[in-house]
Amino acid sequence: MFNSAKPLFDYIVKNVTAYSSKETKAIAFMLLEHYLRLRNVDVLVDKPIASTESQPDWEQIVARLNQSEPIQHIIGSAFFCGLEFKVSPSVLIPRPETEELVRLIVKDCFWDENPVKIVDIGTGSGCIAIALDRFMSFAKVRGWDVSDDALVIAQENAHRLLSEVIFEKYDILQQDTFEGQFDCVVSNPPYVTYSEQTSMQPNVLRFEPHLALFVEDQDPLLFYRAIADFCLKHLKLTGACYVEINEQFGDTTKNLFLQKGFKKVEIIQDMHGKDRILKAKLSEEGL
Repeated sequence: MFNSAKPLFDYIVKNVTAYSSKETKAIAFMLLEHYLRLRNVDVLVDKPIASTESQPDWEQIVARLNQSEPIQHIIGSAFFCGLEFKVSPSVLIPRPETEELVRLIVKDCFWDENPVKIVDIGTGSGCIAIALDRFMSFAKVRGWDVSDDALVIAQENAHRLLSEVIFEKYDILQQDTFEGQFDCVVSNPPYVTYSEQTSMQPNVLRFEPHLALFVEDQDPLLFYRAIADFCLKHLKLTGACYVEINEQFGDTTKNLFLQKGFKKVEIIQDMHGKDRILKAKLSEEGL
């Protein structure tokens, strides 16, 4: 039981050894904010912690962190586009790079005063679909996933964030049974090859769902091929497809969409200068 902010902060920083000093300090600030509503400045001034404040088992939290368990799983949530999403081992933890995908779509679609129909394929926590729904009041958004557990999390997030996204179970790799068309198809599909596991951080490799992460080395574009084929039937000619991609396969993914008949395909780099987003259109008009 700690009586003030600074000793608690120092305890976490000293005893968490699985991360760099910079990462550990950021984690410590997140923990104090989440459990005790203490801000960074409260640590600096060593603000007292009221004896009535309920404190978690800090020793257990430190032990979990030292097993490389993500801080987001420990506190049960992650922020994405300024919104707090519930997360679990059943869904990917939202990444800042994916926020760039959302911002691009909002920018492209914001001028349109008509209802825009959007589908998020492989929705996971629902972060992309819900963010688009919240930022684009004129949008009608669906979120699809093959995982029942992921869809439960997505539904909970929609309820918590007052979103009207329709979440459904749908497997993009199976026979196409959907009827209808969309103005925008978006996806952050599995794109990490199994051979890339050796370069991945243990907090990702051990605690995030492999179903949402990995694709076989011999067919790294499996999901992009399926998404492109889906778009040929269900994307309006004036619409656009946006997908997050593996930086290693930027040109290859672009060529796949061009070979499928898309007229305009562009690769957009993320904040780190890596090929991260592909935008594809079936015609030169529209979005």
